[in-house]
Amino acid sequence: MKSKYLRSIIIWGTFLLICLFSVQLYWFNRAFDVAEKQFDHTVQVALKKVADSVAKDTEIKKLSSNFFLATTESELNSEEIDKLVKNEFELRSLTLDYELGIYNADDDTLVYGNYVAATRQKLYNDKNESVEAGGAKNLAIYFPGKRSYLAAEMKIWIFSTAILLLMFTFFAYAIVSLLRERKFSELKNDFINNMTHEFRTPVTNIGIAAEILKKKAHVDNQLYIDILMKENEKLRQKIDQVLLGASVDQLKRPSLAQLNLHQLIIDCAEAFHFKLQQRNGDIQLEFKAANPEIIGDRELLTQAIANLIDNAEKYSPQNPSIIVRTQDTGKGVEIQVIDKGIGIESSMTKKVFDKFFRISTGDVHNVKGFGLGLNFVKQVIDSHKGHVNLWSELNQGTEVRILLPK
Repeated sequence: MKSKYLRSIIIWGTFLLICLFSVQLYWFNRAFDVAEKQFDHTVQVALKKVADSVAKDTEIKKLSSNFFLATTESELNSEEIDKLVKNEFELRSLTLDYELGIYNADDDTLVYGNYVAATRQKLYNDKNESVEAGGAKNLAIYFPGKRSYLAAEMKIWIFSTAILLLMFTFFAYAIVSLLRERKFSELKNDFINNMTHEFRTPVTNIGIAAEILKKKAHVDNQLYIDILMKENEKLRQKIDQVLLGASVDQLKRPSLAQLNLHQLIIDCAEAFHFKLQQRNGDIQLEFKAANPEIIGDRELLTQAIANLIDNAEKYSPQNPSIIVRTQDTGKGVEIQVIDKGIGIESSMTKKVFDKFFRISTGDVHNVKGFGLGLNFVKQVIDSHKGHVNLWSELNQGTEVRILLPK
């Protein structure tokens, strides 16, 4: 994935998640405010009922978020007030702990205090006797666990917020993992690029040395030199195939230049002349394209076409007969590589371009390979804005068509 695309995904993904989380927090606060107002209203109505039952012209005040005062300025009976408050709260399903206090109206001193748990059990009473006389009194209620109570009433909002946070965490983890994998991929590609030269140089030197030996060696040793050159060429092709197949992952843009497609195909075919001659095979070149000049990467296209010819030769069990044809189309130049080999089942034709995919033949591997050849071909043709398709039938041969735009 290109850096600019990855950067855009990270920026826009993070921006959208932050916006979504901000909206969630906004509505969570709105929902909490609504729940708190509803709670305050219920408490005030309950206290109003209690205060009106013992005095006239009463007033309910909210002194803080969890502290309410009912001014009665009347004589109050603590046991009666305690019972009335419990009944009103139970009637309105206010199931939370609270502290009940009765104060002198003139100096706000506490004369009665009682903590009542949500289970409605009296935990303590700071005055065992009830307060009945001694001047005007006011009633106060304090809720120490109000916020916890409201939070418990908003379970669905808390759950959705937690899910959103979890989603944000997974997104961050995925981005970190993606960046780490991308870094490892870049390190792998750098390693492959560095090793390409190290692998190819000794193989080239062996080939040059074999050519010199062939010219000077005795005729009896020609067979061994031919074997050496043949195996060295096979090794070179495998190295090119593996290295190019792996390094194509980092291919951003091919090195484009004007080239003659017919001459490129001729060069590829000549590389297989010796191998086909040994197997009593042949390769026919049918150039029907009127204008073979295209814009492309010579090295990549050479390797791609060579891969197709190599497959046609390998999968032809006897006397390989290969046709490489070019023709003009409305969209560009089409290259056809046709063989009469073993072919494959039509259901497998869509999978052959997958990396490392090979047709299963059990424990027998008559044809050596890594499953990279056709995948490399597709990658190269895609980088040239072209198309590649494959048709095949079992025991009837295979035809690969490449369309390259001019």
